[in-house]
Amino acid sequence: MGAFLDVALPAFLLVFAGAAAARAGWIDEAGGKGLNGFVYYLAMPAALFRAASEGALLQGFDWRLVAAYFGPTLVLLAAVEALGRRTPAEERALTGMGACFSNNVFLGMPVIVAHMGGAAAGPMTAIIALTTVLFIGLPVLRIEMAKGSRGAAAAAVGGVLANPLLIAIALGTVWALLPWRLPGPAAVAVDLLAAASSPAALAGLGAALAGYRIAGDLRDSATLCGLKLVAHPVMVWLAAGAVGLGEFETAVAVLASAMPVGANVFVLAQHYGIYERRASAAVVLSTLAAMPLAALLMTVFHP
Repeated sequence: MGAFLDVALPAFLLVFAGAAAARAGWIDEAGGKGLNGFVYYLAMPAALFRAASEGALLQGFDWRLVAAYFGPTLVLLAAVEALGRRTPAEERALTGMGACFSNNVFLGMPVIVAHMGGAAAGPMTAIIALTTVLFIGLPVLRIEMAKGSRGAAAAAVGGVLANPLLIAIALGTVWALLPWRLPGPAAVAVDLLAAASSPAALAGLGAALAGYRIAGDLRDSATLCGLKLVAHPVMVWLAAGAVGLGEFETAVAVLASAMPVGANVFVLAQHYGIYERRASAAVVLSTLAAMPLAALLMTVFHP
């Protein structure tokens, strides 16, 4: 419980503070979008670039981590597709994304690195990089194909290649292989942006959640929460044991898989005009449920 009180509770308090500020009108819709845009396009890319440039991805990349996290994730995705075969393909794409796509950018990275220490940045960077490739590209491809769009593959590939998080990780990894170092002023600027990423991400998440609504088919949303918060981490934990993943990396992978439904699920739903109310409810409900779950998991998984 001490780990939760020291790390996760302050993080969730920042989320609630952001939501309260939005509800009070101190952060309006445009302000919330601006704050989250700052995190997504500047602060978090800076944090990921810094971690990758210090060799975090090269040191943290382990095929057993990839197998333990993404093996069960793809199995869960396939199961959702199979069980929902009577529903429209566009909805199945977003349901599968919701069951597998953790909010590791705005919530997981700040909380897990604070709890597990700086060594968690490597595994988390690898998880975020591969998650971006799979769960930004695949849902867009499935939806565009279901709509009969000719440029489905191009849209999916373009969405991945233009992602600022993936660009930052790629640039940082290349930089780590070079003998150079960032000039002093540039390094300080990157450090300042990286330092702002965690508090801004958490407050921005709260401001965004304040605009979401719990509506639609709540049974569907509750089922999605169960898949994300229970099935996903249990499957990752079992897979980690099966492939012999180390205790530290197992803890990071399980905690990452237990993060709530990522807000990008709602963003895509809103973009395509489908599944909006259920996606919105799933994001809010899973974020609320993640708080007691984090308290439990942090007592079991710790450095």
